[in-house]
Amino acid sequence: MTGLDKILERIRLDAKEQAAKTLEEAQNDCKRAAEEYAARAEELAEEINTKASNDAEEVVETAKKTATENRERAIANTRKAVLDEAFDKAKAELQKNDFGKYRELLTALLTSTLIEKTLQREQEIAAGEATEEIADYEVVMNETDRAAYGESVVRAARCAAYRRIGAARVDRVHLGEETAPIDSGLHLYCDGELIDLSLDALLADLRRTMEPRIEAILFPEEDMPPEA
Repeated sequence: MTGLDKILERIRLDAKEQAAKTLEEAQNDCKRAAEEYAARAEELAEEINTKASNDAEEVVETAKKTATENRERAIANTRKAVLDEAFDKAKAELQKNDFGKYRELLTALLTSTLIEKTLQREQEIAAGEATEEIADYEVVMNETDRAAYGESVVRAARCAAYRRIGAARVDRVHLGEETAPIDSGLHLYCDGELIDLSLDALLADLRRTMEPRIEAILFPEEDMPPEA
């Protein structure tokens, strides 16, 4: 073997050794990488599992919360519907014409308000908060009620309030020519100040004060189903 052949053989052997070493290192690198990726995959799997579990719990809690809210909303809507119906029936009863009950109601509303507002103005004058008495009381109803009851209601209220506020004051009470956009009750203007005596307004005020007691009657706690 010549010197050149020996050199070439040495190069081949060195290359072979280097290739084997490189291959071994590459294999080791791949093994380490595979182990690292496997470990990372396990971590990712654990993270995904934890996230999925948490998401599932959140979905369940959200569903429970939504179900509870829907249940409460349904109960609230049911209660509101029942209360609406109760007050609608009360309004219908108040509007009945049998035996003049509705006309009597209008007369009572007007009489009590005339007395209340007149005496209130007296107190304001005495306290220096006002200087003049109410000069004009105008009664306004819807078109149907005005034609059916207007004059008789005003006349009856003036007679009923006479002993409390005097003749001069009741003479200032009159039925207005205009009509009000209400389906029942009346409006009373005291020197232009509107006092809403419509049944809708009166029942709304009444409902605010009476609703808790009515709910207790209609929906007693002992009748409520136990929580699941």
